[in-house]
Amino acid sequence: CVIRNRFENDAPVAESEKVEITSNNQTKNSNQGNNYIALIDGDEFLVPQGNYTNVHEVIKDYLQPYGGALTVNWMLFGSSNKTMYAPIPVTKRFQYREEVPNNVIKSIVKTSDFRGIRNPHAVSLETSEGTVARTTHAKGQIQKEQFGKTGASDHMLPSKVLLLYHYRYLSESEYDRKICERGHMDKNVCNHKAKKVFTSDEMKRKGKPDHIVSRPGTVFDETAWKILTMRVPKYRFYDDEGLEDYS
Repeated sequence: CVIRNRFENDAPVAESEKVEITSNNQTKNSNQGNNYIALIDGDEFLVPQGNYTNVHEVIKDYLQPYGGALTVNWMLFGSSNKTMYAPIPVTKRFQYREEVPNNVIKSIVKTSDFRGIRNPHAVSLETSEGTVARTTHAKGQIQKEQFGKTGASDHMLPSKVLLLYHYRYLSESEYDRKICERGHMDKNVCNHKAKKVFTSDEMKRKGKPDHIVSRPGTVFDETAWKILTMRVPKYRFYDDEGLEDYS
């Protein structure tokens, strides 16, 4: 996702566009003239919190003065006890999340400071003094865990400014297919004969991360859906027509 610099125009809404990131060089070359890159997936949505109404405002306060990168913690949304696919936007179908953010992060990086991709969550930055990754815990707060093996987490769990709503699980059947059939970086998370993701107890016995296990979500949160329908009114169709989701 490329976030263009429109601070001088006081644009109320962040203008962004999806880009395909396949290599470090392609990332650099495909974003000439742009200012910031958000390294996020299609099932992840940047959602401002508190008094912030768009991503530009957050970048202006927490990234623009310092350069480098800004990390954003996942907020995991559950399955809402859905069992199968329905042709309805995910931000409408799944509106129950976890109580607190996840420690896993993604990054927004200033293009002139971007050096490469460490992994899907963290970036390598140019080595100039002061060019580091920061968090929204406080203005100028350095992400301490960037100096670790992966740099892919922030256990301070900042949540008052910006979160990355991650619709990871979808319905039960969609998640089983995503993990067990489409492939996973670690194949040892599924009963491949049954094509089902292991249960929580099975994951624990195998020492797998807790976030791999699907959960329904406990806290109702329709913020992302409300932002979408406000900015793209045609999506109100799914509210106005009273469509039932039987998934």
